[in-house]
Amino acid sequence: MDFEEQIKSLNVYKDFKTTLENNKLSQAYLFMCPDRLTNKNLLLELAKLLQCENETGCDNCPSCIKIKAGTHPDVLIYPSSLNFMVEDASKIYNNVQVKPMLSNYKVFIINDFDLSTEQAQNKMLKILEEPPSNVIFLLSATNQEKILKTILSRVQKITVDKITKSKLENLFVDVPTHILNVAISFGEGYLGKTLDIINNKEFILDYENMVNLIKNLKNSSFIPFYSQFFVKDKSKFENNLLILNSLYRDMLMIALNKNDLVSNANLKTEWGNGFGEYSASALTEILKRINLVKKKLDSNVNLTVLADNLLFDILEVKYLCK
Repeated sequence: MDFEEQIKSLNVYKDFKTTLENNKLSQAYLFMCPDRLTNKNLLLELAKLLQCENETGCDNCPSCIKIKAGTHPDVLIYPSSLNFMVEDASKIYNNVQVKPMLSNYKVFIINDFDLSTEQAQNKMLKILEEPPSNVIFLLSATNQEKILKTILSRVQKITVDKITKSKLENLFVDVPTHILNVAISFGEGYLGKTLDIINNKEFILDYENMVNLIKNLKNSSFIPFYSQFFVKDKSKFENNLLILNSLYRDMLMIALNKNDLVSNANLKTEWGNGFGEYSASALTEILKRINLVKKKLDSNVNLTVLADNLLFDILEVKYLCK
């Protein structure tokens, strides 16, 4: 699988290339995407585009090769450790006035800027207020809410587009269909997230446990067995709620004959095999109950009690809303 080619197929890459060709570049960009791997690779490909000696992001010229190897003197990548800190901002402050050595631009890449401290962001704010004309900042983030509004006002915000389902299917032809369907559904159209789920055996196991719960939760005697999958820790509870919410939502779309809105292709083959016992009204109510449980997780509620109550609610709604 050629990750670089997939990045270059994105609209956000093509639009940036057009902007560069038309000499209409801004000096600071913030690329928003929930997939950190896509963000990281996108910024590298954009840096190649800016510095490429053939002006195409060719991957073959000396500049592109240096960027890929992490040795280009005019492409500086941050953070130096896990999160962007004041020390990183200070290094940028010292380097920003140094002229490019090999190319027209000095490019500063900052990955996961939303994970930086407020102090580091304030330090960056001073740099972004009056950057030299030959400097380009490429920032990425997954959560815009964690970035200072003063920073947001000084960058051009761009949302990274998703990859189509058919293209993802073509990329992972060697992955078993039932696993790929799960990965595509929960990967939300992003290559990195899809790949993470394919390789995450624990997530696939959680998914299978939640499918069995929906199929086999017939009466209250099953509750202790299925409750155990939630109560290991809060993170496990949240993950299983995410899976349940997605499954019930897809089931509702099937019940309403809106198959084009079903994200998980597995559900289309499973409908009627335990899933068809739920009416549309029951599914609607169950989704409401799941959302209520999500809110209660933020307080110090006993996880076992919360899980048991949720499963009792699902049973009750399932049989009352026939």
